Amino acid sequence: MLWRRSASAVVVVLVAVIPALFGGWVLIALLVTAGLIGLEEVARALGHKGYSVYPWLSRLLLLTVLLATVARSSTVLLLCLSAVVLVPLARGITSDRHAEALANAAMTSLAVLYLALPLGAAGLLRGMSGEALRGWLQAVAEFVGSRDTSLGLAWFLWGLSVTWLTDTAAYLYGSRFGHTKLVPRLSPGKTREGALAGLCAGSLTGGVGAALFGLPLSPWLALAAGLLVSLIAQIGDLAESLIKRAVGIKDMGHFIPGHGGLVDRIDALLFTLPLTLALATLVAEVPSP
Repeated sequence: MLWRRSASAVVVVLVAVIPALFGGWVLIALLVTAGLIGLEEVARALGHKGYSVYPWLSRLLLLTVLLATVARSSTVLLLCLSAVVLVPLARGITSDRHAEALANAAMTSLAVLYLALPLGAAGLLRGMSGEALRGWLQAVAEFVGSRDTSLGLAWFLWGLSVTWLTDTAAYLYGSRFGHTKLVPRLSPGKTREGALAGLCAGSLTGGVGAALFGLPLSPWLALAAGLLVSLIAQIGDLAESLIKRAVGIKDMGHFIPGHGGLVDRIDALLFTLPLTLALATLVAEVPSP
């Protein structure tokens, strides 16, 4: 089981990192694909409780929001987000089952926003302008034709590293040394010991990753940022567990051997990449002393 999980993790890392190196439309294609697959998984999961996510409407709205982030227009994005809330409601006005129509409209909006906004934030993070402070990363960015956004690549790789090493450390340490359940009714496999190991690994990765990728963070600030992202990663994992327990399923799907569905693999990233974007934007706006 562990070897299959590890092999799947390597494949997932390669599938995510290679498009991230190129950025642009290569990454956007990956984000759109992940969004559509994830939407199918979430819709199927909610269907276990009798909810109906409007299939074609939800896909159209997800694509609209993702492409709106590419436009980098706050007005366009606001209009698209309004559509995500209002159009599913309008879709239900012809139904005689008012409560059911309202629930389905709400679940359609939730499914779209749960995936589209974080994935859009991932695209914005990778596309952040600026040059990396490490020559090796700058050289990689130049090789793939994304020199002007190498700083965005640095932040993106940092966010991925902190999130995935948090998850890896929590899983490995918790499965070997964990005894005290973290949230037994929500995720019986997670332990406090594993969560603490994840926080330590995330903080250390934040510090080492900032130096490795050349982020404009002091060592102590990088450790603190890594700790914060690590905490949010574990909250994101538990949030997805909330959805699964509410509808009575173990995994969102079987898309990735050893990991379950695609959403089971990116649940933490849906929380951490928007946070990383917020940190990167804040650091960029703070004037240098």
